[in-house]
Amino acid sequence: MSVVYSPVTYVDVTLSCDTSALTANDVAADTQVVTDALPFYGQPGILQSLTLLDGDDQTAAAVDIYLLSSNVSLGTENAAISITDANAASILGVVSIASGDWKDLIASKLANINNIGMIVKPAANSRDLYVAMVVAGTPTYTAAGQKLRLGFI
Repeated sequence: MSVVYSPVTYVDVTLSCDTSALTANDVAADTQVVTDALPFYGQPGILQSLTLLDGDDQTAAAVDIYLLSSNVSLGTENAAISITDANAASILGVVSIASGDWKDLIASKLANINNIGMIVKPAANSRDLYVAMVVAGTPTYTAAGQKLRLGFI
């Protein structure tokens, strides 16, 4: 029997969100680890797809998902983004979900962004990446209602 290596990886992350009412440009979920996001230590990969499930079924609002190479803070949750210049150097890119990208599943909402093609790279001796979420609307999330799926090639 032969083993075939597949470079495709799906990684699920339940975002730990602030549970208070948010306002536009607030950090909803500060930086969180995406454990073993990439197959090789310190080597780049490509973020190809991103799916966000809003299990809280909040009003569709634009959301930015930040990808980072290290565990640095975007700012305080439930407050406007306030990352320092030094920490901003760890941002690998941002995937924006527009309010029109959401699909209503009645008890939840789902947004899917495909063909991203963003090159990402973890720290030298790591396979981990980091994510954070900033909202443009005024949702109120539960602590574990936002589920993120990242597809890497």
